[in-house]
Amino acid sequence: MPGHEQVPNDLPVARTAIEDDEEATDALLRAADRAHVNVDDPDPRLYDQIDPGALDALTAHHRSRDGAAEFVLVAPLWDRTFVVTPDAVEVYP
Repeated sequence: MPGHEQVPNDLPVARTAIEDDEEATDALLRAADRAHVNVDDPDPRLYDQIDPGALDALTAHHRSRDGAAEFVLVAPLWDRTFVVTPDAVEVYP
């Protein structure tokens, strides 16, 4: 994976809000499903590509700060580009 990724200029093929009582990883999987990504394929699994616990902790930490801090995480997953913010997950082609 390159040292950094950028948010694509294209429109996302799916966008999913992260609910108040939801882990970011669950929202990421819902967004993948909306984008018709087969996450049940045995290779690669989500945890082979990113650390789900770290993603959930990062999101929970930023959400607990009452919007005082923002972040944008861009990750290539399942041949798509996923963009995670404290409030939503977007999937790009």
